Amino acid sequence: MRRLMVRAGIAGVAGGIAMIPVGIVLRRILGYSLNVYGELLLRTLLGRTPIWALAVEHFLISWGMALPLVAVLARRRWGSPTAVGAAYGAAIWAVVNSLALPLAFGRPTPWQLGWPAIWPSLAVHLVYGVAASAAAVRAAGSGSPHVPVPAASSPRA
Repeated sequence: MRRLMVRAGIAGVAGGIAMIPVGIVLRRILGYSLNVYGELLLRTLLGRTPIWALAVEHFLISWGMALPLVAVLARRRWGSPTAVGAAYGAAIWAVVNSLALPLAFGRPTPWQLGWPAIWPSLAVHLVYGVAASAAAVRAAGSGSPHVPVPAASSPRA
């Protein structure tokens, strides 16, 4: 379990870092709306969105989102880490960002808002998935996306 947590930490930090420059370009330079729910959550909890809290929240969520990816990679061999990561990033976006969070905060889904609300967030999550998958493979020390997690050892007599 400890190895899984460490690999998820490595994968999550890598994915979280990879998202940042893409997010900066999309938000600050091109003017798209990103991290809406991260800011809403902090505003709900703290009444404001200090940069330190955004960073802590970003990396905690990045680590938590990497746990299922690393666990899935540990169970069987898959294809390319890039394809696995992109599929995972798209799945995270579809389930969490396009459905669960809008419902939880009582906001319209990206599907209701249209393509300009869909593609920037989806792109950032694809980057996260690819980077997290590649880091998980590298952390496992192999060239395949299968991340071996040792079985629980039984006590010896």
